[in-house]
Parts: sequence; C-alpha cells; structure tokens
Amino acid sequence: MLESKLIIFDCDGVLVDTEPLTNRVLAQCVSDAGWAVDAQYSIDHFKGRDLKDILADVEGHLGKKLPGMMDDYRERMYVEIHECGVPAIDGIHELLDGLDAMGVDGPHRCVGTNAPLKKATLTLTGSGLIDRFVHRDEPEKVTMFSAYGVGKWKPDPGLFLHAAESMGHLPVDCVVVEDSVSGVLAARNANMRVIGLATLTPADDLLKAGATQIIESYQELIAEF
Repeated sequence: MLESKLIIFDCDGVLVDTEPLTNRVLAQCVSDAGWAVDAQYSIDHFKGRDLKDILADVEGHLGKKLPGMMDDYRERMYVEIHECGVPAIDGIHELLDGLDAMGVDGPHRCVGTNAPLKKATLTLTGSGLIDRFVHRDEPEKVTMFSAYGVGKWKPDPGLFLHAAESMGHLPVDCVVVEDSVSGVLAARNANMRVIGLATLTPADDLLKAGATQIIESYQELIAEF
C-alpha cells in the first residue's frame, strides 16, 4: 500500500461501520414488502451491490413491482443514521494519521463509494472522518466520488477509473481498500490492486474475487509504517 500513489477507500464498512445498520434497515424493508429476510441475509446477498440490482432481485422473488421500496429504505436509513450515528471503523484514524505523517511523499487518498454523496458525507461527518478527505482550506478539491455521479456501480470499474483519473493517477499506481466482493471485482476490473478488509465478508470470498492482500484489521497496515 505504501508504494501506491493513490489509495481509494470504499466508505461503508471500510471507513464507517454502517453495514450492520444499513443491512438491518434494508432487511426490514424487504421483509415489509413480503420477503422475510434478516440482516445476515442482507449482508450475505445484498452488501456492496447497486440498489437497482437489489430491487430487481426482490421484485423477481416476489413477482411484483415495488416502486417505492428503495425510497422507503433511504428515508428509514437516514433517520437511523441521524438517531443512532455510525462509528468509524476501528483503527482507521490511526491509519490516516500514519499516512498524514508521510507528508508530500505519501500517497494521495480519496473515497470511492456506491452510496450517494449525501449518505457518505453524513456518515463521515458523524464519525469524525470528513476532514480527513474534505479539507476546509481546499473545499473545491474533490476527493469523494460516488457511483451516482458517474452512473457506474461496482462491480463495474467505472467509478474507480473516474476517481483515479480525477486524482491524476494511472490505475496501475492505485490501491483500493474494499470489504465487499463487488468492490474487489470493480478494482480488479480497473487493473488496480485491492486490499480486502475481511470483517463481514469472509476472506476466502474476497480472495476469490481477486483481492491481492487480506487484512482483518487496520492494525496490520499500521504495522507497515
């Protein structure tokens, strides 16, 4: 990672611990629509995927259209985030401190997420991470990229390729930190190295998708400094 010129961090599950909350809410919405699933099923089958694909799966399973389900999910999700908050992933502040200590010789960094920027900004603000990516003295410098902004969702490589180009780096000089199979596939499709954070997704699944390194916590990366 330290040899890379750009580190692209996924947001949910990589920077902020939103996955338990968002998958619980998604499971509730799917269950209310008529397909009884729990949060673990949502994590196993929906995590990291485009909401349009998830909706298509649910509609296919139930055999009916659900035009309002994802709007309901987003509304419930934002309420939960506001009321409950989301913590930063353990060790991420220390990892970013280490990168900051490298100064101008260290790699650049940015966020590449399937989520809307509104959600990413909200969760990063609540977890105290927003200033690590959006600098108050350079608010015009874009370092947060959403699939909604480019119209390409993981596992399509378009989001990561756009982030790399916008940040001024070649894909081969980038490393992505991901915790989902779809995110790992997107990075590999973009010809980027991938660090798989094996928390909710099993390490074997991330490796099969193409992760070039597996970690179970950020302490393993911090030890590289």
